[in-house]
Amino acid sequence: GEEEGGGGGLTCLAVGGGQDGQLAICGGEDGNAYVVHVSGKKVVATLTHFEESAAATATTTANNNNTANGQGEDGMEEDEDGFVEARSVEAVGFCPGNIPGTAHWCATGGVDGVLKVWNMNVGGVGGAQLRQKCTRGADVKAGITRLRWHNSLPLVIASYTDGVVCIWDARVGTVVG
Repeated sequence: GEEEGGGGGLTCLAVGGGQDGQLAICGGEDGNAYVVHVSGKKVVATLTHFEESAAATATTTANNNNTANGQGEDGMEEDEDGFVEARSVEAVGFCPGNIPGTAHWCATGGVDGVLKVWNMNVGGVGGAQLRQKCTRGADVKAGITRLRWHNSLPLVIASYTDGVVCIWDARVGTVVG
């Protein structure tokens, strides 16, 4: 069936997550990723990749934008200088189920260049708990274009718009290669 989303289009998709292999995750232009149980036909988690920005909320409110969270319906946000920044999730993936200690983990990668690792075993806000936030540094402006979990180790490989590829240890959030 077709469900109406929260705003903006979907940018990426991964399938085969969960114990029964029936979970799909979709990244959105609205800055969220949605985990859906395919046969159950329901959203089981909403992963908020982008954190709320007080400066953006104030700017948006001052400009009488019709949203309260500093983000327009198109997934764009104005920064403190009035520049519009994209807030989309561009890459998603599930951790393989055979890696010890990582059952029900997934990852999201955004145009902000941040890789986030989520634990769907722990409810938390939105149905999952943020485990790690992996960044290359505050001065790096390259976004994530793709991510892929290693087949047998708790590693996430991410590619960036500046041509860099990083290998992240999902357990501790550090670059290992």
